[in-house]
Amino acid sequence: MIDQHVVAAEPLRHASPEDTRERILAAAREVIAKKGKRGATTREIADVAGVNEATLFRHFGNKGALIIAVVQHFCGFVELRSVTSQLNGAIEDDLFVIGKTMMDRMESQSDMIRWSLVEADYEQDLFAETAWRPQIAILELVTEFLQARIDAGKLRGDATQLALIFMGLIFTHVMTRKKFSHFDWLADDEAAIRRYVDVFLNGVRSK
Repeated sequence: MIDQHVVAAEPLRHASPEDTRERILAAAREVIAKKGKRGATTREIADVAGVNEATLFRHFGNKGALIIAVVQHFCGFVELRSVTSQLNGAIEDDLFVIGKTMMDRMESQSDMIRWSLVEADYEQDLFAETAWRPQIAILELVTEFLQARIDAGKLRGDATQLALIFMGLIFTHVMTRKKFSHFDWLADDEAAIRRYVDVFLNGVRSK
């Protein structure tokens, strides 16, 4: 009788280190999205990836390092950095692009984000030895974008505070839209982002 585990592992025998690493990262994200960072085990992640635990540890060292790598890989920082570096149009349009990029990434990671909120104390300890935080890295990108517009006289205020406010609008939309699904405009992401950009730039007080 053919060993099914051997058959399943066969495609990985000649996989490159980069391919194997990608498989482990994708598997870790899948398991973490279901069970959280505390509940995820390296054995289950290895099984989902189609590798043994020794291979997982050879690539990442330990569970904590793997989790940090997953967060770095999937947080959308590289994509957002690429987007913001190319923006130099009307402030309304540029903020829409940033908001849409952030919203799409958050939507795809909503399960992981919810676990992060539940496990905030665990994550604080996990990231204690590294200065890199996904939310801080993304905040710095948005802050840099807004500071350039402040320097150009297109906006006023503290760039970091403004970045937190704008990111908060997008975050709240992603996390609560299902609870307010009876509002049709919330179902249209692009329409919602346009509203958030308008409120962010112009406020709500009648003129």
